Amino acid sequence: MQNKKKKITTVMIVFVVFILGCVAVACGVSKKKNTKSGKAQKVHGSKTVKSNFYVDFKEKNSWQSGEKSFTQYDMEIHNDSSKEIKSWCVVLKKKDSKIEQNWNSAIKEEKDKYQVTSVDYNSVISSKSFQKDIGIIASSSSQEKIEVDSVKVTYSDGTQEKVKGDGKKSSSKAESTQKSSEAENKEKNKTKNKANDSKKSEKKESNQTQEKTKVPTGRLHVQGTKLVDSTGKVVQLKGISTHGIAWFPDYINQEALKTLKDVWNVNVFRIAMYTNEYGGYCNGGDKEHLKKLVDQGVKYATENGMYVIIDWHILSDANPNINKGEAIKFFDEMSKKYASNENVFYEICNEPQGSDWNSVIKPYANDIVKTIRANDKNAVILVGTNTWSQDVDQVIGNQLDDKNVMYVLHFYAGTHKDNLRSKLTKAIKAGVPVFVTECSITDASGNGAVDYDSANQWLKLLNDNDISFVAWSLSNKDESSALIKPGCSKKSGWTDDDLSETGKWFKKAISGK
Repeated sequence: MQNKKKKITTVMIVFVVFILGCVAVACGVSKKKNTKSGKAQKVHGSKTVKSNFYVDFKEKNSWQSGEKSFTQYDMEIHNDSSKEIKSWCVVLKKKDSKIEQNWNSAIKEEKDKYQVTSVDYNSVISSKSFQKDIGIIASSSSQEKIEVDSVKVTYSDGTQEKVKGDGKKSSSKAESTQKSSEAENKEKNKTKNKANDSKKSEKKESNQTQEKTKVPTGRLHVQGTKLVDSTGKVVQLKGISTHGIAWFPDYINQEALKTLKDVWNVNVFRIAMYTNEYGGYCNGGDKEHLKKLVDQGVKYATENGMYVIIDWHILSDANPNINKGEAIKFFDEMSKKYASNENVFYEICNEPQGSDWNSVIKPYANDIVKTIRANDKNAVILVGTNTWSQDVDQVIGNQLDDKNVMYVLHFYAGTHKDNLRSKLTKAIKAGVPVFVTECSITDASGNGAVDYDSANQWLKLLNDNDISFVAWSLSNKDESSALIKPGCSKKSGWTDDDLSETGKWFKKAISGK
């Protein structure tokens, strides 16, 4: 009996131990499961998940000018959400950089940041779509680069959303470090090359004679719809325009104009001085520095036997009367200074928009022409027309009371085709003298594909009617209308390998070979 009890007791003890062991094992498994679950949750929580929208902000080009480095940034705003974006804002860290130029955007400066915001025509971004061709040019004394601080959008339903940084999925630390190192080395090489180019250019200029050269055909004047010389011979000017001289000043040099004259056969050089863009003449720009660049442009053009256009490049200030007071003072100073120059033309309003010819542009032009004529009775004056200088037909029967004025038309062959060519033909037939002071063979944004068919039709129309034209633009800006390739840092002596497709086309169109 006792043995039986012992057996029973032993069995019970073993059973209890077994049960307790099972419980312990179960708890251990449960604990391990919870730990694994916790780890998974932690890993998931640390992932960088791409937002519903982001900005693709890229450095496209950089160059050195004096003590400052300039950088062009391009950006695309992407909408990956299922909703339409109504407006957007990209906030940039200012650092020591200054935004000198912007396009397809508006700029608001804060204490340590810049807000780059949408404008009326590119504020809406459809679902699964994006806005492109947005950009800025910034200067810096320390070569420090601008970075994205945050991006904010407003959807069509009124809701807003904001993300820190550019909104894109982050790169790994190793990738980021590698890219940073590569960018730093690339920037150092660019700066070194810029410095070498600058020294070479200065050496060449110091060896050249600075004697003033007469323009071969002398002073020109308007006769009917043509430009003619003192003997009455028709002259067609074919030339090149700078980009904004505040942002691409280094292309105004003796060797650059010599290359254009000797190799391209260019006989007119346009100096584009922006007025109301950020850093322009009327919006925080260094006026004395800009006037010095104009003076250098006139000097080098004269020394190379070329005509030169001083361009009051209104754009965002669509109504020319916005900065009329500044325009009067500027042209008064310029026309006094260059009254004895036989080769200087004055373009008094680049591209008016939304400004009626009769009530806005013509009264402005009358006052500026009067200012110039007080100092220079003979210079040819060029007057922009409405809708980005396209409405030359509106001038018919209502020209200024000045026989030495021509009316400006601009075209970009990829956008402007038969309709604008018809306007030009109509104006010429009606006796309106037209000068094409800006044109390209891309679309109207200055970017996009080259339209060779439309370009060739334009060239034939211009040549058939002896209409002078100027190509946009002498720069290496990363856009298809720039004549120099983005990767080319040369400021003169360009070979065909240094030119963009647009540059090659215009070189042939101007030189005839």
